[in-house]
Amino acid sequence: MQKKQKILIFLLLVLFVLVLYLILTSESARKIDNSGKPIKSESSVSPENGYKLKTKEFLSAYENLIKADSLAEKDIMELKNKLLDLRVPLEFKELHMRFILALNSMENYLSQKDEQGKSDSLQAFNQLKADYSWLND
Repeated sequence: MQKKQKILIFLLLVLFVLVLYLILTSESARKIDNSGKPIKSESSVSPENGYKLKTKEFLSAYENLIKADSLAEKDIMELKNKLLDLRVPLEFKELHMRFILALNSMENYLSQKDEQGKSDSLQAFNQLKADYSWLND
């Protein structure tokens, strides 16, 4: 056999083993019940509802900080980090981004005493509540 043919056969063998491995591991990774349908865990039942609940919690925590007039940069940073840790459903990407930007404006106000940042942040939160009525519930 020529050297090129040996290399080609070797590469085909490696490719075959790789495809076989991927097929076998993908089947074993799926959880299947008796009906043959994938089993859904509780956390994957409705990520939208979970996101909505968490976002409402964070918004009310922010509103409580505003009402109590106890804004501190570390509190805003902590709230922002918790929000960034959330898994965001595709339909709420814009909301999430706008919420983070509003928190950034408030952070800028607290660190630089920029009154414009505070008013921008409050205006952004009011606009979020107007655009997403479920935040008011």
